[in-house]
Amino acid sequence: MALTNIPRNYNLPDADLCMFTSNLCNTMTRDLTDLTAFGITALKITALKALGDAFEIFPSDEVLLAYVIAATETKTAKAELVKESIRNMITRCQIKWGVDSWQEKSLAVKGMNQFTDDSLLTASRRVVAQMTEFLTDLADTGLTQVMLDEMEDLNEEYETAKNEQFTKSAERDNKTEERIKKGNELYSFVSTYCEIGKRVYANSDPAKYNDYIIYGTVTPVVLTAPSNFNWSVNTYLFTWDSVVNATSYQIEMSTNGIDWSELWTGAETSFNYHPETSGTFYFRCRARNSGGYGPYCNSIEVVYFTQLPAPANFIVEASIANPLEIRISWNPVETAQWYNLFKSEVPLGAPVGPWLNQGQQTETLVVQTGRSGKRFYYKVQGANPMQEGDFTSDLFVDIN
Repeated sequence: MALTNIPRNYNLPDADLCMFTSNLCNTMTRDLTDLTAFGITALKITALKALGDAFEIFPSDEVLLAYVIAATETKTAKAELVKESIRNMITRCQIKWGVDSWQEKSLAVKGMNQFTDDSLLTASRRVVAQMTEFLTDLADTGLTQVMLDEMEDLNEEYETAKNEQFTKSAERDNKTEERIKKGNELYSFVSTYCEIGKRVYANSDPAKYNDYIIYGTVTPVVLTAPSNFNWSVNTYLFTWDSVVNATSYQIEMSTNGIDWSELWTGAETSFNYHPETSGTFYFRCRARNSGGYGPYCNSIEVVYFTQLPAPANFIVEASIANPLEIRISWNPVETAQWYNLFKSEVPLGAPVGPWLNQGQQTETLVVQTGRSGKRFYYKVQGANPMQEGDFTSDLFVDIN
């Protein structure tokens, strides 16, 4: 649920309000004879102390945040186990029917790293149902009913963890509102009794008058947007500057810059996040304390590419029609925007020598002219603005 921004009617910290309430009860008990004429009784003092004690032990936002973090970590761990189980089932389909078979596609889990919790749970249950249909056919891959039962049990555990995380987040919002209401109620009584005390002793006892002045009522520091919010592709780390008076921070994520969902919440000013799929993502951050959320920082755009694999089906061969013509080809690599082709020219029978970069290639077929009596080694890697991928194995062709 969304946090309702209920205003705090007092500026001093909660701990100071509790301490002042306790001292005020002692002060009013001392001065009860003088205060009785204004309707203050021992019963009212006892009620005020009980109200202060109840407010003091009410869970703080830091405690509630710890519960949310623990529940989130449990849910995330269960989600990773669910994804691993799904990958296990995909592998069995690929062993039996090959990559991109209709059986594999029927699992409908492509891009599952971007699934919401609900979508992932639904997908995992669908996988169990589909794999149950394939059980007989996949027996030779080691698939058993016990595995499917265990996967269904894991789905139940994941659902429980997901619901617990939602409950703790909602509970944090609810209790934050409740704490503000309790603080406002307590402060209302405290300020009323203090006004009575000051009125009684304004012209007779300066020392006692001062006992009824509420201390610590300074203007609170308003939460500002976190500055220098950034994500490093080298360290996979979000970092930002701390915000005065903040007790925690929230990072939200979007794939379109419009629809946002919570990615992380915690008390630190850094968060390690490694995207699992390529794509364009948007992130924003805001601070929080017991009074609610501060404003968002400016969102940042991250264009991310997963680690580029070595190009598959790498072939180096001499043309039959033209013995001096060398044809180098490979399969395209997803998210590669160009390819770095390297050549090493050595005498026939010699091992690979120094590599020479043949420049950026935008096609996956390159034709070069060799020289007689030479051996030509080649290797290639995919690349994009973010990274250079793995190299293929070295291949050579001899030109006699």
